[in-house]
Amino acid sequence: MRSDDREKRFSWQEYGLLLLCFLICLIGAFLLSSDQCPDEAGRLLLTDWIVQTGTLPRGNEIQTIIIPENAARLNAVYPTVTREIGAWGFSYALRPYFSSMVGALFQKLTSCFTDASRMLLAAARMCSVLSITFCCFFCLRLGHRLFAQRNSALLFAAFVCFLPQVMFLGMYLNSDSLSLCAVCMMLYYMIEGFDLRWPVKSCIGLAVGFSIGLLSYYAIYGWLLMGAVFCVFAVLTDPEIPYKGRLIFRRAGLIFGICVLFAGWFFIRNACLHNGDFLGIASEKVSREYMREQGFALQEYICYRDEGMSAAQFLRFKGFEWLRMNAESFIGVFGYMLIYLPKLQYGIYYTFLGFAVILFFAVLSRQKTERRDNMLMLMMLLSAIITVVLHFWQSYARDYQPQGRYVITLIIPLAYMMVYGLDKTVLAVRDPKPGKAAELNPAAVLTVLWLVLFAWAACGTMSRMLT
Repeated sequence: MRSDDREKRFSWQEYGLLLLCFLICLIGAFLLSSDQCPDEAGRLLLTDWIVQTGTLPRGNEIQTIIIPENAARLNAVYPTVTREIGAWGFSYALRPYFSSMVGALFQKLTSCFTDASRMLLAAARMCSVLSITFCCFFCLRLGHRLFAQRNSALLFAAFVCFLPQVMFLGMYLNSDSLSLCAVCMMLYYMIEGFDLRWPVKSCIGLAVGFSIGLLSYYAIYGWLLMGAVFCVFAVLTDPEIPYKGRLIFRRAGLIFGICVLFAGWFFIRNACLHNGDFLGIASEKVSREYMREQGFALQEYICYRDEGMSAAQFLRFKGFEWLRMNAESFIGVFGYMLIYLPKLQYGIYYTFLGFAVILFFAVLSRQKTERRDNMLMLMMLLSAIITVVLHFWQSYARDYQPQGRYVITLIIPLAYMMVYGLDKTVLAVRDPKPGKAAELNPAAVLTVLWLVLFAWAACGTMSRMLT
């Protein structure tokens, strides 16, 4: 069966994985304590503002500035929010906050039926719940196009979405989960466009993925840049596409127009409101200075570059603390970077990832790869490098934040490498035909093992965050 046909129909196992992903995130959204959710209280200020006023915040209203006094205002709506908000002196409204907008929409709809604080909080978290669910959906569809074996798609989606840190991001209000969903969506329509010679439908889907990415997190902009380069290069190197320049011009114009319509409004609005500062970065500094002038004692950034530390010294600082904490929190560190998995579990995850990467390169050295696979792997590698470099520079030159959630999109190339190597070796042993009863096969076994590993983390560690 061709990949175009088989991807239209999910197996019962794939529907089951999708449902399981949604239910776990939804249950977490209802039960997770807000005191364990980094930055959520600050983002709830935006959902609260939108619901109460029916308008979007400018970013300089005193009600949305993140100062300790606002914790009391939030507590009146969400009694479970007891953690004080860090006195950073600026609002999340200065940067893209599409996740808060979606959360406000769900919250407004929920308020028509109930004013229960737990229901309202869960409604505000629905953007993250749906983001990881759609991430799973696009991983399944992407897997159908990328891998030869049918069950490899199931394993790929499980690897991406059932990493403990990814599931944690699907339980509370944040922009990291939205950025992961945007990258998965972009990759799917990018590969579909490659396979089908860039039909309008694929380009529209790609544009929507780009737009969501633009409105999620600046940390993934490297993915958007490399995705655009991939598309142009794919057309230029395809011998079966005539009039390449005309196709690029038309499709690029379509994608650009949709991105301006869906995402451009935010940056245009920001530029109009903040003296041309369309990214909102300079306005954060202005906001902090203003709050200092008003007498507020702000929480200061930890900036090791300003303390005279070189980049090399920064990496070696405290026994490579930045690298170690990022590696651990990429797998899963919960709450405010205080709740760790047992060391044995980190060891199992690292061993699994390491083995899969070694297998990938072993397969690569023995088998001839297709042009699409080569281009995709190079694109993902460059995107991952840009993402890590941006995160490193943010921690070194602005504020020390060694958190794996800022580079969570790296799970996609890692999962691709894991499944690619297995797809060409272990998983090729048996792949049940559509319509037949499910058989025990290596992909099913590996998927179950990965889910059991997540269940161990969820029951043993993540459950400590529930109320």
